[in-house]
Amino acid sequence: MPRMVVDTNVLIRALLKPDSSDGLVIRRAVEGKLDLFFSLKLITELKRTLTYKRIRKRAVTNDDVKIFLKTLLTFGNITSITEKINLCRDPDDNELLSIAVSIYKDSPVYLVTADKDLLVLKGKIEKVMIVTPQEFLRLRK
Repeated sequence: MPRMVVDTNVLIRALLKPDSSDGLVIRRAVEGKLDLFFSLKLITELKRTLTYKRIRKRAVTNDDVKIFLKTLLTFGNITSITEKINLCRDPDDNELLSIAVSIYKDSPVYLVTADKDLLVLKGKIEKVMIVTPQEFLRLRK
């Protein structure tokens, strides 16, 4: 089964707009069509980001956040990082790269993001396919 790491920006947009391409990416994991991975650090970053006023003023309730996080933890996999990657300008983004490389088995890992700092690394990390949500959905029909 394909393995995937999803950037926080995609996760937040999936919560805000479940019918968007971001939401459809997460729905694939919930439907069991791929394996979603994250680290405890990534979940902590997501929890922190979901408290920002700019997110909360978009009609996101505490219950919405709880249900979303529970869904991610139920259908995703927490993993340990076995290989540290330090290629990105933003140190937080290196966490995503490290997760992706650490979960590699027999086929490429998808790192789904809209972050330009990560997208510029397309094709530069063996085993990791860095794609936007739209690209991912086209590749994984």
